[in-house]
Amino acid sequence: MTSPPTSSPGEIPLPDGFLTLDQIRNIPNSCLREKKSFVNVIGFVKDFQPPYKTGGTDFKCSIEIMDYSDRGMKVNFFEKTEQNMPPPPGAGDVVLMRGVKPQLYHGVMGLLKNSSSEFRFLASENIPKKVLGESNPPWRSYPLGKGRSPTAAEMKYVLWASNHADEIALPSNQEFGVKVVQAMKQNTDKFSLLKDVKPDRYYNILGQVVRLYDSSGTLQVYLSDYTPNSRFHHYAWGEGGKNDVGREGDNFGYISTKNKEAKEWPGPYGKMTIQLTLWDSHASFAREEVKVDDWVNLKNVHVKFGKFGGVLEGFMHEDNGRTNVSIMNLTEGSVEDHGRLKEATNRKLQWWTRFTEQKSKYLEEAAGLGNKRKHDGEGSSKSNSKKRREEERAAKLKRGAAAEAKKMERLNLNENIRCNNPDQPIVALSEILKPQALTRNEEGQQTPSSFTCAKYRAIVRVVDFFPHKIEDFAVGRRPSEYDILSDYSGGEDTDREEDLRVFQSGRGFAKNIWEWRFALQVEDASSKESKERLWLMVDNHAAQGLLNLEDDATNLRGDPKLLSLVREQLFKLWGDLEELKSERLRQQSKRGKELPPSSLGSEFPASSHPRKPGEMPDADSDVENEPSQPKSAKKSSKSAVLTERGPNISKSGIVAGSADKSAPSLEVKNKVFACCIRQYGVKVDEDDPSKANAGDGKRWQRAFGLFETHIV
Repeated sequence: MTSPPTSSPGEIPLPDGFLTLDQIRNIPNSCLREKKSFVNVIGFVKDFQPPYKTGGTDFKCSIEIMDYSDRGMKVNFFEKTEQNMPPPPGAGDVVLMRGVKPQLYHGVMGLLKNSSSEFRFLASENIPKKVLGESNPPWRSYPLGKGRSPTAAEMKYVLWASNHADEIALPSNQEFGVKVVQAMKQNTDKFSLLKDVKPDRYYNILGQVVRLYDSSGTLQVYLSDYTPNSRFHHYAWGEGGKNDVGREGDNFGYISTKNKEAKEWPGPYGKMTIQLTLWDSHASFAREEVKVDDWVNLKNVHVKFGKFGGVLEGFMHEDNGRTNVSIMNLTEGSVEDHGRLKEATNRKLQWWTRFTEQKSKYLEEAAGLGNKRKHDGEGSSKSNSKKRREEERAAKLKRGAAAEAKKMERLNLNENIRCNNPDQPIVALSEILKPQALTRNEEGQQTPSSFTCAKYRAIVRVVDFFPHKIEDFAVGRRPSEYDILSDYSGGEDTDREEDLRVFQSGRGFAKNIWEWRFALQVEDASSKESKERLWLMVDNHAAQGLLNLEDDATNLRGDPKLLSLVREQLFKLWGDLEELKSERLRQQSKRGKELPPSSLGSEFPASSHPRKPGEMPDADSDVENEPSQPKSAKKSSKSAVLTERGPNISKSGIVAGSADKSAPSLEVKNKVFACCIRQYGVKVDEDDPSKANAGDGKRWQRAFGLFETHIV
């Protein structure tokens, strides 16, 4: 064992068998995995988190300690009851620990109390300045009465360390007390109004049930406490205010439809309602006891962003058999809960009163009664010019929304596909594909921009997809410490380097991180005249929202259950497209043409050139499923595999919006749908210096991607 770093002249070394915090951080991973890897530590108390109830059956508290070698390390305690927790320490108290377990959790080193651990606490005010004969400082033992008293060598080190405590950044008693009080409040009071909830936290909430939807194994509860939150879903009122909550039937007749007409959202309108998904005992209780309009109290609700990106939802999973749902009334519950219920009821009354008044005025104006009253002399000059302008704008928006709704009804959109931003206009693909002018020279000639950062809403249908097999819609890669860098891009070589580095560090071989990555070719369906096509990249985040599944990406070839779920979801999106494409590939195989290879490298023959996961077919290929070949095997020097570029790129590098005329189109039978499309730029290799507008050997190339579009 190496001796601890010297902090001052005359430093006393640590007693035998003890380690500094810095030495603990440098323990090899192979040693951490050993069952009997226990350490002894001496440190000063820096912070304390009081006991609180975890999501399981235990209580947890933590003490953060410091020594001369390190800024701090947490010691975690787990017990079945709060009474078994250690006594609350104070700032600067000395802690002597024996037999604690070092643990690396989520990349952070910490210490864990176990059944064989022994602790001794000595309050900072009771530490003597020097050794006085047979003095016996008042150490407190934990667990009570367990363990050995400090030896003379250990006591000598403690006295020396306490005399030099001003050399490390320990908090004052006041700072320490403030932090402890704040931690206690966070642990004891989790109640929050819906307007104050934030992602990735647990809350107790109270609200009124607006709607219930029973799904397979879960129950969706739509709850409002009549406070607005900008991160909630927007529920509209009026002609465009029909909000389909939950799935009822499908476009192909396989799922029965309960109601022929979609129920209008009952209110409140706007962003005042959160969707909660309940499992197990919570769902069972609510399914049997809770009705629409009931006021309920929910505990330990996990609030986070749902599958529909940017919208907060709540989740209540199994909690060791406990039911955290209760129906509110004024005859049961605490006085505090009664006060909160009264406040929420008052907010509801005020909101509906204001809404009813505004609704009456709107209906009168829509029926033309407002103008009649003015002609009869009942109207007054109360409405000033500003108010008239606001009314005109509102009427214009209303007419636009009505026209948009009629257009959507005429197009017979796929009801299983939803997209955000319904207030945005529909843009034809021909307009999306037009490059924007960047500059204009003296002769008036325009220089097109390489790409434009823009977002659109379009009406399309899916006519093709890539890779050719759904099994390859998820790709694996090695995790790297450089993943946090936004411009870092790994590859086969970096994967090998990362494997070697991880192996040499004693952590074995790294496991793959799996992400969704595929592309959809869509055709414009906003009008009969336009049949433009373009490829849309679907990255991991967009695919999670699109597929709307609980499971994350994984090796689909090794997970037939998830593969089946993905195939079912995509069937709602593209109908019989997969069947038609598979049949075409089989016919091509019979005619002697090679089928497209799998995107997994292990399945390629040794003589073939594997196409990288998510890579598009060659730009010069006349057959859409021709496998990529090395550049040396191509006859034309202009050939290039679309690895980094988007698939809407022709040989000359100009965006090609129309479909490839050399490949016959599949006669797909699927419904059109609204989707959100984004245009962005990517850096690609460029040998011509005059075209390298993105740095040395690089140029900008535009690409298109799908986002905020969901299969329900």
